[in-house]
Amino acid sequence: MPEPIPLFDAHLHPEALTDQDLESMRFFGVERALVVAHHFPEPTAKGLRQHFDQLVERQLPRLERLGIRAWAALGVHPRCIPRRGLSEVLSHLPEYFEGGRVVALGETGLHVGGEEEEEAFLEQLALARQLKLRVVVHTPLKDKERHTRRILTLLRQSGLLPSRALVDHANARTVRTILEVGHWAGLTLHPEALQADRAVALVRRLGSERLVLDSDAGDGAGDILGLARTANLLGKAKLSERIVRRVTRDNAARFFQIHD
Repeated sequence: MPEPIPLFDAHLHPEALTDQDLESMRFFGVERALVVAHHFPEPTAKGLRQHFDQLVERQLPRLERLGIRAWAALGVHPRCIPRRGLSEVLSHLPEYFEGGRVVALGETGLHVGGEEEEEAFLEQLALARQLKLRVVVHTPLKDKERHTRRILTLLRQSGLLPSRALVDHANARTVRTILEVGHWAGLTLHPEALQADRAVALVRRLGSERLVLDSDAGDGAGDILGLARTANLLGKAKLSERIVRRVTRDNAARFFQIHD
């Protein structure tokens, strides 16, 4: 059996995965991962702080113990905006970015849209701009094109450098627009989002510049081997090893400025 391609999963929710799931991902090539803040029922400011602490203090060491080097992105998901205390949560976020293990703000963005989500998104973009952070941006499954257009408008209005935003969960109808305005685009290999063969077709058509593949494993009925399966199909599609490594590992490391 050939050695698996070394992979960087740029969007992972390990708190919903078993050790066996993570060991399987590692066996099939995932050597690095970005743990991304998630949503949970009835969020509060206190609950969000506990969520961030759990990701940094428990999930990062857990992944390391299982052989996966890991970093985190912390932010307020649009499905996790507290009724009160958002400003308090954001005021504590900068302390997490000390030490080099938290490398981006996210995931933030829009889910159903509306004033509350837009205000929370813009507040976080302002913080990211102030701190010169990278941002992981969520786009929803439903009505993706309309919400992506609005997200791109808000990103432009925020003044954040386009190169500091990874607009994730892109699909065939949104990825080109995301790239054309200077952002990075995430292709999520998830049963509800994008199948492996479709991702291969997009890479063939678009190339590898500013394109990042990830699994979103841990969010619903995901595919823990989606990234490995796609890497294998990319090789079988006669794409160069350089392109395969870019979209499955190197681009993520470059975007999140991870050099070790």
